Amino acid sequence: MTEFRQRSPEPSTGEAPRLLAGRYQLQNLIASGGMAEVWRAHDLVLTRDVAVKILHSHFATDAALIERFAREARAAARLTHPAIVAIYDTIADGETNAIVMELISGITLREYMDLQGPLPPEDAIEIAAAVADALRCAHEAGIVHRDIKPANILLCDDRRVKVTDFGIAKVAVDDDMTHAGTLLGTAKYLSPEQVSGAAVDPRSDIYSLAVVLYEALCGTVPFNGDSDAAIALARLQREPISPRQIRPSISRDLDGLVRRALAVSPEDRPPTAAAFRASLLGLSHDAASDLGPDPTTVAHIFANPVDDSFVRSERRWIVPSLLIVIIGGSLILAGALFGRTDAGQNLFERAREVVRFESPLSSKPKSAPLPIVEAIPFDPFGSGAPGENDEQASAAIDGDPNTSWPTEFYSDRNMGVKPGVGFRISVGQPTTLDRLSITSESSDWAASIYVHRGVPATFEEWGYPITTAEGIAPGETNFDLMGNTGDSVLIWITDLGPGPPGEFRVRLANVALYGQVPG
Repeated sequence: MTEFRQRSPEPSTGEAPRLLAGRYQLQNLIASGGMAEVWRAHDLVLTRDVAVKILHSHFATDAALIERFAREARAAARLTHPAIVAIYDTIADGETNAIVMELISGITLREYMDLQGPLPPEDAIEIAAAVADALRCAHEAGIVHRDIKPANILLCDDRRVKVTDFGIAKVAVDDDMTHAGTLLGTAKYLSPEQVSGAAVDPRSDIYSLAVVLYEALCGTVPFNGDSDAAIALARLQREPISPRQIRPSISRDLDGLVRRALAVSPEDRPPTAAAFRASLLGLSHDAASDLGPDPTTVAHIFANPVDDSFVRSERRWIVPSLLIVIIGGSLILAGALFGRTDAGQNLFERAREVVRFESPLSSKPKSAPLPIVEAIPFDPFGSGAPGENDEQASAAIDGDPNTSWPTEFYSDRNMGVKPGVGFRISVGQPTTLDRLSITSESSDWAASIYVHRGVPATFEEWGYPITTAEGIAPGETNFDLMGNTGDSVLIWITDLGPGPPGEFRVRLANVALYGQVPG
């Protein structure tokens, strides 16, 4: 479903674009898999581009498979998270069955690694942590993805990471709809319990994500073989080679965490995706490389397995590491010379242009408070006099907790027929945003936070929320803006919380924005 910048559109057949459900006008084919095709399409009702995943026509008579396809949509549509590709609609148009999804501009992690090779540890950690947070959301909803792999992880042009394709997800409390003896998922990334046919739970996704992280760090998956069956069975028969055995520059803490997540027994892995993410983010950034130059470009490392006793003792690596330092220095020089050649420069520039993905943890400027140049209520669905206590807006950004901006009074906490009311702040120029702090005396209210470049004229132009919170308690609440770039932030209040009859409102006492200030 990704809009790949390096691909040319499918050639036109000369026919008029196909219209599905009287609404979605197909434009060009994006991707095709064993079960479905993904098309770029235009939604004529909401006037926006979307991705449409269409089940292959030869499956139209398979009622069980169509039901599984519909289950995919119902399961995924329950998930609302910045790192999960959104599901908008389902289509049953004659013999055509389809799902309408968010259209992503970016590249898959599979394509990025094929282009870039092994990633810097800090980049691999950041990507894995984002995926783990998406899995946390799914697992809390009772959904196990069951097919985490680089092709299902998207690196967006705006630097967000998104997880897609819940095509073989299942609701954990329901019966498995797959046929006996059938393995769902890609062999390289299957968990041991998927291989053996045992019960699958969220820890299976943690294993698969650990395989992805291993590959991102080492440039190879932990288990390989001549066939899918051999690859799948290998994880039941032996332990993987330690990541540090392939790439000694990986820190011991990161190596230990990856190997723990690759444990054969689910009980030995991190218990939840949230716990795995916390462990990843808890790794010291400056410990990402503690053994000197990175030797991953030495081809023989991948060709010749190293003694398994590395796990028990690393002392024998002291002398080889010195040799690697010498070899690494030569490779650095060669890399510098290559980077100055036309071929080298073209490769590096193409990677930057296609992916637009930098090393965020190693070069991220310091986060600091940002000056708010404008604060104004945003009430696009109001029916009375324009505005929403506009004259009090400055009280929310004056740094004085004793002053506040209030919404108007409403008859119920859901604001009647209004979907919400907003408060917009601006920093004047596009900035990488890290955190939004809101201090409020109100209780049990809810809000979604949006980031945008420029000032949208309508609510629809804000797109999709970066994050959402419910049951917000009095005091300070922090919202993670995840490094999104923009100059405008919208606090969209959707629930006013409890209040006296006819006097439901939310008060914002202090709003502060933090971002990356160079220097």
